[in-house]
Amino acid sequence: MSNGRFSRAPPIARGRGRVSGRLQGCAPPAGGDRAAGIRYCGFPLCGRKIPGSFVITRDPGLDFSYLGFNMRDPMLQDKRVRHAIGYAINRDAIVTYLRRGLARPAVGLVPPQAWAFEPDVRTFPYDPARAKALLDEAGYRDPDGDGPQPRLRLSLKISTNEETRLQSTVIQQDLRRVGIDLDLRSYEFATFYADVLKGDFQIFSLQWVGGALADPDILRRVFHSAQVPPAGFNRGYYSNPAVDRLIDEASAALSEDERREKYGRAQQLIAEDAPYIPIWNRVNAIIAQPGFSGLHLPLTGDFQSLRDVRWVGAATSPDVPTKPN
Repeated sequence: MSNGRFSRAPPIARGRGRVSGRLQGCAPPAGGDRAAGIRYCGFPLCGRKIPGSFVITRDPGLDFSYLGFNMRDPMLQDKRVRHAIGYAINRDAIVTYLRRGLARPAVGLVPPQAWAFEPDVRTFPYDPARAKALLDEAGYRDPDGDGPQPRLRLSLKISTNEETRLQSTVIQQDLRRVGIDLDLRSYEFATFYADVLKGDFQIFSLQWVGGALADPDILRRVFHSAQVPPAGFNRGYYSNPAVDRLIDEASAALSEDERREKYGRAQQLIAEDAPYIPIWNRVNAIIAQPGFSGLHLPLTGDFQSLRDVRWVGAATSPDVPTKPN
């Protein structure tokens, strides 16, 4: 591997199998973001033309991109402002043009693959007119019609990761269209994350990686009022006694059905309160030359599954994914 790319290499022996032929993919660039690494490959994963005879498949992943709010901030304490920001962001455009199809609009922290996922929650389809109306209701009226003056000014703290900066620039433009002047403040990750842990932000942008699949009790760590740092991950100081009670009851419940009901109701209340604005869940992709067996896409999008890969010959293997592009 060199320069973030896998290329042709000598066969790798493992047990009775050997891997040879052409298996090409991307390693994460410095900073650990897998999706950014896709752009360093020679393959346009998101296009329709793949050089040579390759099989490409995509599957939903777990990584979750979101905006987090400081619920102690005077402007962001107003739920109408948080909802307005949600309706102002064009997630479909981010997924289609910035992510190039390697994501899908997210619903919440608990992913659709999880057993406790609740689909019946408030979502934020792109609706700038509704965003403006909510800002009007909250008292942030347009001061000059089509003029340049904003309704209000907010700041968004982000890391220096290129993918994050590009996405935040798109969000900045979306919010400007509804009258919110968003100041982007980019820091190297250690400084940025320290500020997030201290609550030194108005809005921040981060990603969760697979935390809610195994057990939805991640909701406790992120949204329970007793889990503000350093105890947990409630970095925005969100507090709702009804959510706390539901999470506590779900943790003590003896049946999976009761846990699902409690966690589902908690997800509904959290989505309504909007301490997070969901942006996207990652879509994982894999490219292979026909002839490999054992190829599969783990939900986490990591490379551990490569240990199961075998080269069985130039003919298409029945184990190679053949989902439509």
